[in-house]
Amino acid sequence: MKNVLVCCLILIAACAARAQASEYVCELSLMPPAVDATRGAAGYIAMYTSQQPGCVGQTAVYSICSKGATSHVCGVNAQYSEAALIAVYETLRSAEASQHAVVPYWNACIAAGGSCTGGVLLYPDF
Repeated sequence: MKNVLVCCLILIAACAARAQASEYVCELSLMPPAVDATRGAAGYIAMYTSQQPGCVGQTAVYSICSKGATSHVCGVNAQYSEAALIAVYETLRSAEASQHAVVPYWNACIAAGGSCTGGVLLYPDF
């Protein structure tokens, strides 16, 4: 059993090392709950990204929701506290300013099929 665990950890590490950031933050807004209370008690982050630096090409839109979200555009496990939501926003704001690439990851949607934004990963520049 110990060997299986070690093999799984090595596989995860190898896959993580090959993952590459694929999007760049173009526009970012920290929206208060008054804008859409169904996206959480502390509001939500609205984020637009493109696959090239400088917002060249097509853009995609993501919502990162806070606790208490009921909207079908929110991920079931992506409900951040107010403090966590602000921390994510500040990190994304830095990524936007420096054009550091990010990887949005997916979650099941609340009360709907399909995939919704679960959060965003930042990979270091090696």
